[in-house]
Amino acid sequence: MTYKMKNIFRTLGILFVGFLLVTSCEKNEDPTIDFGEGYVQLNSTTGSIPENSSSPIVTTVLLGNDGTNPNGVTVNFTVTSSDDSRFTVTPSNGTVEIPAGEFSADILVQPLDNLDADGDVEITIELSTSSDLPIGIAGQGLVATSRDIVITDNDCPTVYSSKYAVNVYAFDEEAPSHSVDLVPVPGTDNQFTIESSWGPSFVAWATGSASYEGLYLYSGTITVNDDFTVDFVGDDSWGTGGSGTYTACGDRFEITLTQALFSGGFTVDIVMVGQ
Repeated sequence: MTYKMKNIFRTLGILFVGFLLVTSCEKNEDPTIDFGEGYVQLNSTTGSIPENSSSPIVTTVLLGNDGTNPNGVTVNFTVTSSDDSRFTVTPSNGTVEIPAGEFSADILVQPLDNLDADGDVEITIELSTSSDLPIGIAGQGLVATSRDIVITDNDCPTVYSSKYAVNVYAFDEEAPSHSVDLVPVPGTDNQFTIESSWGPSFVAWATGSASYEGLYLYSGTITVNDDFTVDFVGDDSWGTGGSGTYTACGDRFEITLTQALFSGGFTVDIVMVGQ
């Protein structure tokens, strides 16, 4: 066979294939997609949520089919994580139902907030092949079969500074600020003494008399409780103590002091920030 004849046969073959394609299109001018029995997939493959969120992160299971769901669909799923103790899952039994007439159902992951700096939690929700229908987009089991979720830790390591800048507030005004050393109480890891809570200039400022400068310092002991509430006990009988909070993120104490040195029973707020 000559080169010229080969070209003629190749041309005839292409024309024949083109004819078949045109004929096929003419017979299927309005082609439809065959969904078969349908499939289920997840609406997203990634997500994140802060540990202190009051609302859950929602993963939606979608039903794909020809637009009918007369009997409902059962979808099985698994949840794996780096720490199961830090969240809850609803439904908790690993099965979610798409009711008859509906085309989606939700899986909820609710973080459990704590006060520990224990890092992020990685969670994977994965559809199971034991579900009523094939999983993944178009039931191929390749895409949208699982979702990776990260619960981000909102807590900071507790590291106390040795020195703090202290802002003082009383009578709806800002009193003179000062700095103070935080001295650990021997044998404890949550108690500290300070030489002056409201500062060496507070009484002189409050009375308008410079003769009180450096007097009535209001020394005492700070105790940081497990829930990061704070108790303050004054060293003097007139220093009736106070309470407040400690925030590890920012190394910050906020304490409201009561006192019996002045008449009138007013309180004094101090804010201590680690330096």
